[in-house]
Amino acid sequence: MSDLEPITHSELSTLRRCPRMHYFRYDLRLSPIRDQVYLRMGSAHHKGVELHGNQTSDAEAIDGASADYLQPPPAGIDKHAWAIERETVRNLLAGWLWRYSADNIRPIACELAFEIPLVNPETGASSRTFVLAGKIDAIVQLPDGRLAVQEVKTAGEDIGPEAAYWLRLRKDPQISLYYLAARAVGHDVATVLYDVTRKPTIQPAAVAVLDDDGLKVVLDRDGNRVLTKQGKPRQTSSTEDGYVLQTRPMTPEEWGSKLLADIGERPDYYYQRREVPRLEDELTQFQAELWQQAQQLMECRRRAARLPRPQDAYFCNVGRFTCDHCPFAEICLQSITVNPDAPPAGYEVRDELHPELIPEGD
Repeated sequence: MSDLEPITHSELSTLRRCPRMHYFRYDLRLSPIRDQVYLRMGSAHHKGVELHGNQTSDAEAIDGASADYLQPPPAGIDKHAWAIERETVRNLLAGWLWRYSADNIRPIACELAFEIPLVNPETGASSRTFVLAGKIDAIVQLPDGRLAVQEVKTAGEDIGPEAAYWLRLRKDPQISLYYLAARAVGHDVATVLYDVTRKPTIQPAAVAVLDDDGLKVVLDRDGNRVLTKQGKPRQTSSTEDGYVLQTRPMTPEEWGSKLLADIGERPDYYYQRREVPRLEDELTQFQAELWQQAQQLMECRRRAARLPRPQDAYFCNVGRFTCDHCPFAEICLQSITVNPDAPPAGYEVRDELHPELIPEGD
């Protein structure tokens, strides 16, 4: 491993989004104390795909992806919601395994860690401060023999063929970085295979309570069973009459069956794969952008060393689409001075600056 400071796609992405966010996250190592569902589910799905790439059985991949859900739920999540989330993870992965069971794509390497020089495109010299680091999901061989970087994602937005999601990938810096890294470590990749799974938009629904005869239970305002004129149990509610259909929460198993059935009916809604190539001049332009970002970061640090309040050296990119989804908006927008030795309430200082670089099992 290099003695230079590693800089990852996640860090560069944060710097592009908002320098002040970068200061909180990477210079102070500050992190909100909360377990975010979308991150947890994405990590679990990614783990299952990785296990599949390592030639485990489908059942082993599903069990491995959902293994963390055998532990008690995090604070603030009840057992039923935890079990529902587990079934979501398991059935999304089961659908993915079914969808691509005959894709004839051969894994070459999984979770491929890299460190490559950050190069000044004008002089060809390597940075004496930073080294580019990361971990590629997989290198795969396509049916036609070409090698590709495989990038596995989960998304909460439209991933249909005409969605804006795919248009953005034409400029996505992570693709360019992993393309360069794969070549630098000896894999002559020709493209990137972008593999996206959409998170469900359907939800667990209330289920009608049934009696011993399999009939629905409808009660009036006094809690009595409502009967029809023929003396049979009524099967529908009526707001006007005060008749209420009795329901219960859907069990995790029922939710899993519902989700899997929906996946079977519209697999294209949930799963999309597309090649995202890069031209050589695009890679050259990207290398210039990397160098420019590194220089920007170094300048911010130089200014921070001269200011009484270092965070002022990093400007805020204030806007709806940055601040509304920023984990530090609460402290940033109120101009709270952050002391990393005494983090604000709801935050902690992380031990690992780049958790994505930690080897599996450490």
